[in-house]
Amino acid sequence: MTEGIHDDGVFIAPLFRLLRERDDVPSCPTLSAFKARLLQAYNRGLLELATCQRAEDVNPLVVAASAVLSRRITFHLVQRWSRRNIFSALDDVVATLSPKAYAAAKDFTRKVHDDEKRREGRPRLITLPLDAFAARVQTLVNEGSHDALIVELFRELDERGEATGLGLRAFKGRLRAAHRAGSLELSSCEARDGGDSEIVQASAVDHGGMTLHLVCRTAMPLPIPWGRPTLLLRRVRATMMQA
Repeated sequence: MTEGIHDDGVFIAPLFRLLRERDDVPSCPTLSAFKARLLQAYNRGLLELATCQRAEDVNPLVVAASAVLSRRITFHLVQRWSRRNIFSALDDVVATLSPKAYAAAKDFTRKVHDDEKRREGRPRLITLPLDAFAARVQTLVNEGSHDALIVELFRELDERGEATGLGLRAFKGRLRAAHRAGSLELSSCEARDGGDSEIVQASAVDHGGMTLHLVCRTAMPLPIPWGRPTLLLRRVRATMMQA
């Protein structure tokens, strides 16, 4: 993410908002709950928190919303790891993998590289803020002639290499958030007999007591190429009737 980055850390409030949009923190429905989990991880040495020392060009509302108090110290940021620490941690993880898990990790790495080629410069959906995510999804839906079932839409994005790191559950979560924000519209669909029924059920997203399955198309229908009928046709018809 780029929003909320400050020096070597990320402000807590924007980080929570992004993770909630991705539906990655279902156990933390509020910012307060997220802060409490961060403090637990900090006390266990699983991550580092930091204080915002340089407040120039920083939104004071973001600083205030990110504040969390621990032992008379007010933290605002989750510290980012350096590349060296990331590589070191990855080496430690790979060393503990079983042969089967190591093979699965290699397959996923190969898929990431393949996805990069298929994306042709387009960003991964998981890296986009909610409004940009909704705009990209809407653009793809509008390329078709009908509203798109969520599962079929996800498969199309996955084939284009844009869904790397984003599972169907998280994809549905972001669609739900975009629908709630009014960035796009979801609607329901009646399940039909046969294979379509399974696809409709797999596309289900619960929202406000409703079950939604489709991302609605917003593009205006194309006009009839020849336009409205001219008056000449009526005159010819009237002449033939008189004859």
